[in-house]
Amino acid sequence: MGQPAVEERIECRICGAKVHSIQLHLRDDHPEFPGGDPVAKLAEYQRQYPDAPVLSEAAKRKIAERKAVESKTTVHMAGAATAVATMAVGGIERQAFHEVFGLGKVPAALNGRGEAIPISVLSKHGFADLVPAVDPNHVFDIELVKNCLMATELNIPLYGWGHKGAGKTTTLEQICARTNRPMLRVQHTINTEESHIIGQWTVKGGETVFVPGPLALAMRNGWVYLADEYDYALPSVLSVYQPILEGKSLVIKEAMGTEWAIVQPHPQFRFMATGNTNGSGDETGLYQGTQIQNSANYDRFGVVVKVNYMPAELEEKVLQQQAKITSGDAKKLVDFANRVREAYEGNKMSDTVSPRTLIYAAKLGIRRGSFRVGLALSFINKLNKVDREVADGLAQRVFGS
Repeated sequence: MGQPAVEERIECRICGAKVHSIQLHLRDDHPEFPGGDPVAKLAEYQRQYPDAPVLSEAAKRKIAERKAVESKTTVHMAGAATAVATMAVGGIERQAFHEVFGLGKVPAALNGRGEAIPISVLSKHGFADLVPAVDPNHVFDIELVKNCLMATELNIPLYGWGHKGAGKTTTLEQICARTNRPMLRVQHTINTEESHIIGQWTVKGGETVFVPGPLALAMRNGWVYLADEYDYALPSVLSVYQPILEGKSLVIKEAMGTEWAIVQPHPQFRFMATGNTNGSGDETGLYQGTQIQNSANYDRFGVVVKVNYMPAELEEKVLQQQAKITSGDAKKLVDFANRVREAYEGNKMSDTVSPRTLIYAAKLGIRRGSFRVGLALSFINKLNKVDREVADGLAQRVFGS
């Protein structure tokens, strides 16, 4: 296929250059443009110039032609010396990590030789309604995603823990969204019982029938089972997961004589869990209701990741994309958040602030014309009297009176 026609190029609103793809132009010729990776740069460009085209008509034709002739067995990476095979074997395709997650060819998204990292993406499976929706504005912590994907590829149980709003559950949901994996998210509380997990007998239409629980359904159908708020459940209840964490079948004694008595794990079944603690109890005083867990249970998780709050530059990018605010405003909000976190670590405050709360503050601040008001509504008003005074003082230093 030849190159798109020169006369059909579009104009870059930043420098006036005639190009076919604004995203590629930003990546190659405007490293100073805010956003970081190519996808984020393009999003910022569209925010600043909402009426500007981003692809020439010639480029659109070329993309359409390429898709029409592209083989099911190979995905060609633009400008790359290698290709990642996407042979569908048992409903699985192998695709390039950086393309699936829209990361661009940043070094962290490639292997040590600068080549694409192949990952598994499920093809058609009949459970599209259980696949989380792709969030195009989600900002990925690449190292965290690679560690989580490693657990998924090797079928190793994964446990992610960390502070509220650090992105534990959201990251796992977006991994499933990008790799087309159905996910069943199950919340745990101190009232969670074994029957809530594996199933129970009930009366339907005048008959007594066994209704399988979410774990049994996920295992049989090949879904990702996300045990959310894992450390809120009682250790005695969580012991039901131990053979599953070892890769074994689920034996439901109560269902003997039915098709659910023994549930074999589907080849694509995956077990993931999240919590605010690492199972040894809450050391912060922030997460009342979490339980000290059984070490033997946690020992069965082969991959454990501590999900920290993002570096400032990533958190600023999240705010820009999720709340549609300027880079300068995002920097100020993140500056406030980091001051609060430092005060918390220094025992000057009893609570900290999450990226999720900052997003709320940003959205509210835009509408009220004051980020201090946004912070008051989303965060400061939740605090005790002493902490409110400290947090309000920090907000005044960052945003002024």
